[in-house]
Amino acid sequence: MGRFVPAFMAFSTPPPPPPPPPSSLRAAPTETAPAGAEVRRLPTDEEIQRILNSQPKGLEPQSPFRNFSITAIIGYVAGAAMVFTGLSSQGKASDQHVAQAVNLAGGFTVICLASICRHTKRLSSRRDP
Repeated sequence: MGRFVPAFMAFSTPPPPPPPPPSSLRAAPTETAPAGAEVRRLPTDEEIQRILNSQPKGLEPQSPFRNFSITAIIGYVAGAAMVFTGLSSQGKASDQHVAQAVNLAGGFTVICLASICRHTKRLSSRRDP
């Protein structure tokens, strides 16, 4: 009696050969490449070291005043002056409390608007290439 062999194993074929490497990994152009075909090459060790040693643009030291605009600086100064005036006013007039509240609220509002102005300028400067 013979040995039982499943049908799918009786006529097995060898596996197909592996696919050729992509053209981007070839080190040099070949003679069989078409005339207009682009051939990519691997970077040399010197190029790799130059890239690794270069500092990315986002990590370059920047001036702390780069993101300030004239409008933001004027807003900070005016807001601080209004808050200082509102806190230092000492009067007994009936409208003195209203003026003090307006100075404090207006000063903090101007400071918040200056911060928004500065933040908007910082975000718009990030998009520069």
